[in-house]
Amino acid sequence: MSERDSFQRGTAPLGRFGGTQPLRPQTRPLTNTGALAGQTADMVKKSLQTIESLEPRVELLLRSCERAKLEIPGLEAVQPKHALSPKGEQIVAYLATSLLGKSALVREIQVAVFRFYEAVRLIIRAQAELDRNHPQQQTLEELKLQIFYLCRFHEVFKEDRVLAQLFPAPETLQAKAKTAEMSAVERLKAKKHREELLARAETLRASLAPRMETLLLTLDIIEKDTPMDMRALLTGSTRTARLLALGIGTNAELIATLAAGRQHFQQLDDQLAEVRAGGDTAPLQALIPLLSRLAINARQHPLLRDLFPTSDEGLFPEEQTIT
Repeated sequence: MSERDSFQRGTAPLGRFGGTQPLRPQTRPLTNTGALAGQTADMVKKSLQTIESLEPRVELLLRSCERAKLEIPGLEAVQPKHALSPKGEQIVAYLATSLLGKSALVREIQVAVFRFYEAVRLIIRAQAELDRNHPQQQTLEELKLQIFYLCRFHEVFKEDRVLAQLFPAPETLQAKAKTAEMSAVERLKAKKHREELLARAETLRASLAPRMETLLLTLDIIEKDTPMDMRALLTGSTRTARLLALGIGTNAELIATLAAGRQHFQQLDDQLAEVRAGGDTAPLQALIPLLSRLAINARQHPLLRDLFPTSDEGLFPEEQTIT
């Protein structure tokens, strides 16, 4: 956790005034008890909706910390309310492994879990004050602050692929809501498009994999400037890669094209996993033409034609037919 969070958690409220002045004016207290009670009740209602939406996902973070044997500073023992689904088990296993050696991610998750349960505690306190007909301005302000933090989880976790899907940005949620409102025919079309895209991408990957193995080894030899051993040119599993490296090693433009293709191929597995999990299909759809174009460009060199033959049944179409 950050030094600021550590300080805040380790510092109790002052028992008396210290004779100092605030750096800036505080929120003006509501002198009308009825207005304060109304705002508190409204905030409690909105906060409960936020908690209900986030609770199953925050429990996955909590379980991940427990599995990785990481404590949440300042948090009393809590028990998850929701059973762990098979998909949830996969997420917990991924996070528990990811937390090892990622101190920054550990701190973010610890702070997020603490703030969630701090918001729960404040909701209980605010409701108790309402029940006694004695709402407190300080409780209302603290609750507003905690809910503000909870509503920014999508920004906190946007760098991690799985957490970004677990806590999507608001516009992503709106897009999902719009999808839910689609007619049955539109949903069927979208499902068919997703299945066709997956089938094409998986077929393309299966065809590219053995070719890319040779291509990756060729680039590795060129980039590391491995000396050419005449015996290795005649024997061994790297013979084809060494011959290719010898033949194209001085073609800077082609090497740059192949290096870009390597990067696109390495992105393919991540994009396939995202689409299988119900994620956005646009990145995968944009990636397929790039990989097809890699084959088209590679064919222009005599030494690479055998790697990407024209008999691949449309896997690598001519450039003008790529959509």
